[in-house]
Amino acid sequence: MADETNPIPRITREDPAAHGGNVVGESIAALKALFPAIVTDGKVDFDVLRQLLGEAVEEGAERYGLSWKGKARARAFALTPSLGTLRPAKADSKDWDTTKNIVIEGDNLEVLKLLRKSYAGKVKIIYIDPPYNTGKDFVYPDNYTDSLANYEALTGQRGEDGARLTSNKESSGRFHTDWLNMMYPRLMMALELLREDGLIFVACNDSEQSNLQLLLDNVFGPDNFVSSIIWKKSYGGGAKVKRVVVHHEFVLCFARNKVAVPQIDLPPDPGALKYYKFQDDKYEFRGPYRLQPLATTSNDERENLRYAIPWKGEDIWPEKQWQWEKSRTMTALADERLVIEKRSDRWSVSYKQYLRDEEGVVRGSKPGSIMDGPYTQTGTAEIVDLMGDPKLFSFPKPVGVPAAFLNYAHPEQDFIAMDFFAGSGTTGHAVMAQNAADGGNRRYILVQLPEPLDPAKAEQKTAADFCDKLGKPRTIAELTKERLRRAGDKLKADRPDVQLDTGFRVYKLATSNLKRWQPGNDFAADLIDATSNILPGRSEDDLLVELLLKTGIDLALPGETRSIAGRVVHSLGGGALIVCLADVPAIEARALGDGIADWLNELAPPAPTTFFFKDSGFDAGGNRAAEARANLAATLRQRLGEEAIEKLGAI
Repeated sequence: MADETNPIPRITREDPAAHGGNVVGESIAALKALFPAIVTDGKVDFDVLRQLLGEAVEEGAERYGLSWKGKARARAFALTPSLGTLRPAKADSKDWDTTKNIVIEGDNLEVLKLLRKSYAGKVKIIYIDPPYNTGKDFVYPDNYTDSLANYEALTGQRGEDGARLTSNKESSGRFHTDWLNMMYPRLMMALELLREDGLIFVACNDSEQSNLQLLLDNVFGPDNFVSSIIWKKSYGGGAKVKRVVVHHEFVLCFARNKVAVPQIDLPPDPGALKYYKFQDDKYEFRGPYRLQPLATTSNDERENLRYAIPWKGEDIWPEKQWQWEKSRTMTALADERLVIEKRSDRWSVSYKQYLRDEEGVVRGSKPGSIMDGPYTQTGTAEIVDLMGDPKLFSFPKPVGVPAAFLNYAHPEQDFIAMDFFAGSGTTGHAVMAQNAADGGNRRYILVQLPEPLDPAKAEQKTAADFCDKLGKPRTIAELTKERLRRAGDKLKADRPDVQLDTGFRVYKLATSNLKRWQPGNDFAADLIDATSNILPGRSEDDLLVELLLKTGIDLALPGETRSIAGRVVHSLGGGALIVCLADVPAIEARALGDGIADWLNELAPPAPTTFFFKDSGFDAGGNRAAEARANLAATLRQRLGEEAIEKLGAI
């Protein structure tokens, strides 16, 4: 905290500003806003809360819901902040300077925690296809003691100490428990990231469908359940199946707040549009129409559907009966929505079936709970088309599956879609394909664990060899990125007329750039080493990304750089964050502060600005560090005013 002796205090790794946010503290603050009496000395008095809520509180151990061993621990783990960061990998990226798409290599739970400040309440669609509970080992590192160390061990960045694969055999007695413990905290973080009108789609098979439904009820609330969608993924087959041939999987859809979700109307089917050939000026707002016969061949013999339509002095009778009762037909006739023509010796009566109904909604645009295709064979064919080998991924989802769920946001075409079990990158491919089809500006955030591929394992050899040919590390994440590169290139070649973002920025999960205070045997040397707050080998770009995350700025927003008083200064998020990691001599501090203030007056950020400077840079090599801090802080406060400064800090 700033004081008279240190107006620009140093931010340590353990400081709340140095990690992904205090979820518990924010929850307590929200409760306090609703019930001020329940919080005393920062603690929640649940007895008082029970009294205030009265009969709405469920008492006792017996209650409806899903419970399992480890649930409380998994929930607590989701609430702990991450002390890691994301490091930019520009060499692995495509179109770094212009793209808004993001691919992150790392354990998705740690990554979601890091993204929370920047993307909480900003994601419209989340589609995930998590590992199904098939009795095989999980690779997701849920070591509650040191998840970052465990992640590094699993991905080969350190020794095997601390690495953990969850043994998940059906005979272990924890078959469902381990899977639920893996999913629960990740879904909790997904809830945080969704917009108020956002939707999440979670794919699963029969093994966990019932548990997943209850788990999502627990996280999102049963009132926010939208639908259980049955995806018919295959056809035929089953020659070796003894009982029932399974042709389907489930996709469970929940809303962040179902009340805030607008009516879901899918875009018109291009294949159906060709049948709507006619245009009616009188009802132009309903779009084109096609002609449908008013007579029906039904044999139900309803007398109210047998009547004459008066037309040009004649009575037109149906051969059997009409589809509509008389008053509706007469209204349509008066409104010129019937077409009556003489064919041979009989009158033909048709009605105008418009593309849109009277409220402007496209006919048949509501999504159904059964999705017949695209089939898994299509997903394999797409991989072969792009990558040349069907064995790179096991049963990859077709692009049409996530694409269908992206259209639940129609007509909105400018939003963030996320997939934190990215796998083969199908969701990213789908986002680009939809933009190519309709000119939209959707963007994606994908997260994939860089799970090592072992060529000694038959099922992984093809993928490992493919990475070798590319000259890339043998990980699934490398396959994800390569698929996205090729898919983007193909889409651009197929649609050169569309301005299409087919790039992506790559970031990799790592420990924080800020040092942890760990004194050893040589205390004097440790004190000297501690004067630098930054880990060796970390670049200025590394620090900028970490500061973006801690400040809560979109990673894809472009930044600007200026030379001010001979020092490099970065503006990120349109002036929301100002960073200068250069040395600041005491005699230059006021000039630097004036130059930064002039720049901010040009930028005119809509919200207060956060400033970060290099802690060891104040009068580096001199003995006037306190003076440099004071002069810089005083200049910024005098020029900008206290209300324009969110935070002044040093790293």
